[in-house]
Amino acid sequence: MALVLWVIDAEHGLALTSLGSTAILLFCYPTHEGARPVAVLVSHLLGAAIGILLFKLIGSNIWTMGAGVALIAVAMRLGNIMHPPAAANPLIVLNLHSDWVFIAYPLAPALLILLAAVFLWSRLRPGPTWPLRWL
Repeated sequence: MALVLWVIDAEHGLALTSLGSTAILLFCYPTHEGARPVAVLVSHLLGAAIGILLFKLIGSNIWTMGAGVALIAVAMRLGNIMHPPAAANPLIVLNLHSDWVFIAYPLAPALLILLAAVFLWSRLRPGPTWPLRWL
């Protein structure tokens, strides 16, 4: 996470809080179904997009926050991309009043850095390499 915040810029730390639990899942439980690259990438990006869309259409309030979490939960379940840390992304973007650019920066680059770090780390330490499967 320090590498992510250093490269992306530490001022975005609050915006990337959902990646803290993603890092735990990836580094400590790399064989978990939610650690698949597709689950990590798609669920985080989709969760942020849902939150931003709700903010643009309705605004930020307790109802859109609840709806955002519910919608990303349904989307992850239907898409078989369950990655629970991504459920925080609608809450984050709604609280920060984020715009669409948030997805391109800082979220997408932070995710790619985190995934590259776990990919390299899994090859340096004993045990199974990550990912067990990509999709």
